[in-house]
This record gives sequence, structure tokens and C-alpha cells, in this order.
Amino acid sequence: MVTIDKPPTEDSVCAFAERWTARLADEDYEGAFAMLCRVDDYPGKSWVASADELHCWIRHYGSLTPLPGEPDHRVTPIASATGERWANDVDLDPMSQRYPGYAGRLDWWLPLNGAWSDLQASFDLIDVGSRIAFVLVALRVP
Repeated sequence: MVTIDKPPTEDSVCAFAERWTARLADEDYEGAFAMLCRVDDYPGKSWVASADELHCWIRHYGSLTPLPGEPDHRVTPIASATGERWANDVDLDPMSQRYPGYAGRLDWWLPLNGAWSDLQASFDLIDVGSRIAFVLVALRVP
């Protein structure tokens, strides 16, 4: 699990997401999964239980099963993605605490098959001792 300093900043949160995306673009699903904090219960339950499941959700564009007529998808390096990149949403407002230990949220758009897509990874930021960890709570097209 990768953690960042408390309190989280927009720069440190986005730097984590960029490293996570780079691992996915390298098809290092084990490494990307290992960066995440695993939470087995609600609130803030993890979306995926394994690196293979993470790969499946990405390959099938936010679905566990293939979508008819859709090709397999893979993450593209951020620097080479074409098209319009939507703004990511980082919420670090302490007043928006949703449950004990909640420290913020990140909604992060993923580039797929060479271009920016509408597949979004959503992370809850949670307190882990004196640090902040990331829980992937959704991987979907909103």
C-alpha cells in the first residue's frame, strides 16, 4: 500500500494517481493493486478484490463482462493520450467527512486505447495512522 503525508494536498493526491495510472499503462496490475488500501466492508468498501479483477474492469470498460461490440481496453500513458482530458475532481474539504477516517475523495479519468475516455476511477482517501491511503471505491462510466 502506498501512502502520502497528512494532510493530503491536491498535488500529492494527483501524483499518486499519476503513478497508479503509469502502472496500469505498463500493464502492471499487481503493482497498481498493491498501491491500494483494501477495505472489506462499508462504508468505503474496495471495488476490486484482486489485480486480476482490476484488469478485468479496465479491459471491459467498467464492466466485469465484455460489452458487445467493444474491443478490449488498456490504459494509455497519460503523456500520449489524445483528445480532451476532463478535469479530475479532488475533494479535500474536511467538512465533507462521510465516515470516520474519511479524509477526501478523488475522481480520476483514465486514458484508454490511445485517447482520454469517460472511464473514471474513484478513490476514497482514508486515515491510516499518521498517513493517508487510497481505496478504489468505483471504476465505472458515470
